[in-house]
Amino acid sequence: MTNNTQYEIATRDDTAATVRVAIPQQDVLQEIESVYAQYSNELNVPGFRKGRVPKSVLETRFGRDVFVLEAKDELERKHLPAALERLDLHPVSVPKVQEVSFDPEGGFVFQASFAVLPDVKLPPYRGLEVAVPPKRDVSEEDVTQALAEIQSQFGTLAEREGDTVSEGDIVRVREKGEEWDTRAEKENPVTSALVGRRVGDSVDIDVSLEDDDKHMKATVAVVGLRQVVLPAVDDELAKDAGFDTLAALRDDVRRRMVEARDERHRRAIETLLLDTLVEKTSLPLPEPFVVELVDEEVERVRSALERPGSSLSFARYLEQRATTEEDLRKEIRGSVERRLRRELVLGNVAEAEGVAISDAELEDMAKADAQGAGEDGLRFVARLKAEERWDDYRSAKVTERLLGILRESAIITEKEE
Repeated sequence: MTNNTQYEIATRDDTAATVRVAIPQQDVLQEIESVYAQYSNELNVPGFRKGRVPKSVLETRFGRDVFVLEAKDELERKHLPAALERLDLHPVSVPKVQEVSFDPEGGFVFQASFAVLPDVKLPPYRGLEVAVPPKRDVSEEDVTQALAEIQSQFGTLAEREGDTVSEGDIVRVREKGEEWDTRAEKENPVTSALVGRRVGDSVDIDVSLEDDDKHMKATVAVVGLRQVVLPAVDDELAKDAGFDTLAALRDDVRRRMVEARDERHRRAIETLLLDTLVEKTSLPLPEPFVVELVDEEVERVRSALERPGSSLSFARYLEQRATTEEDLRKEIRGSVERRLRRELVLGNVAEAEGVAISDAELEDMAKADAQGAGEDGLRFVARLKAEERWDDYRSAKVTERLLGILRESAIITEKEE
C-alpha cells in the first residue's frame, strides 16, 4: 500500500458513523497483479511451472472479472481496519460496505457504515445527592430465625405413628426391592396418588409428565410414614455446626447477618448513585447494537432451556411465566439498555479518574479475597486465569473502586420506604 490512500469520516452522529476510503490507481493495479501472482503460484497448469503461468492463460480459464473482484475484496479487507484505526473509530456493529466508484484501470472508492457508542459527556459526578432506606438492625428474632434454619439442616428422619397418608406427609415407599422417601403432594402428578392411601397399600402410578413429554408407569408399596426430628437448639447443635457453645454460634450468626446487611446497604447506595448519574447523562444507544445484544440474550435463554436433558422447553418457560417471546424481548431489552448505560458511564468515570488495576495489584487483590474465603491465593489466581475469568475479575474490581469514588463523595440521607 502507498501513503496516498485517503481516509475520512463522511458522516458521524451520536450512534452511527460512515467512513470514506479512496484508494489510488497505483494500489488498485498492484493488488490486481498480486491476485494474478497468487493464482499463478498455486495452480497446476500443464506446460507451465508454478509462478510462471501467463495472465492470458489465467484469464482464459477464469475470466478477468474474477481477479478484479478478488482484488477489490482484498482492498476492502486491508483498508477498512486501517481507516478505523487512523480515524480512531470503534464499530459496535458489522460495517456495511458500499462501493462508491471502481475502475480496474483507475482508483477505488468505498464507504462503510456502522454503529458506534456515543461520546459521553459526564455531568459532575462527585457530590451526588441520594436518599436511601435506613439499614435495618439485626434483631433477636432475626438471629432466632437463622438458628432455626441451622437447626433444620441437622434434622433427621424417623418413623411416625399413623397409617394414612395426608397432604404433605413424608412417605417411605418401595418399588422392586428399592426403598426411598418422598413427600406426598396433591399438586405433584407423581406423588398425588399417595394421598389418602394407607401403610401396606400398593399404589399404581400412571402419569404423563408434561414438562419433558415422558410417561411414567410404576407400582409402589407404602411402607410407612416418616417425620423430621429436629435437634434442640443448644451447645450440642453448636458443636455440630463447628462452634464450642451456643453463645459462640449466636455471636457468629449475628456478625454474619450484620455484615450481610451492611453489604446490601452499601450496594443499594452504590446502585442508586450510579443510576442517578446515568439519569443525568445523555446516552443515546445505537439501535443495531442493542438489537444484537437482545438477540444474543434471547438465544442464550432458548439454548439453555432446550439443551439435552433440560426439563423445560422455551415454549413451556414462556407459558409458566405467562408471557410471550415479544414481551420477553422487551424485558431483556430494558436490562440490556440499563447495563450498557451503566458500563458507558463507569468507563468514562474510570478515564476521568485514571482508574486502572495492574496485573500485580490484581493478583494481590485476588490473594486477599482467597485468604478471606479460606482458599489458597495462588490456586485462586490460577483458576481465574485457567477459566478465562481474569479480565472479568479485573472489571469487577475496577467497578468496585469506581463505585467507591462515587459513594465517598456523595451526600447520602436516609428515608423510610
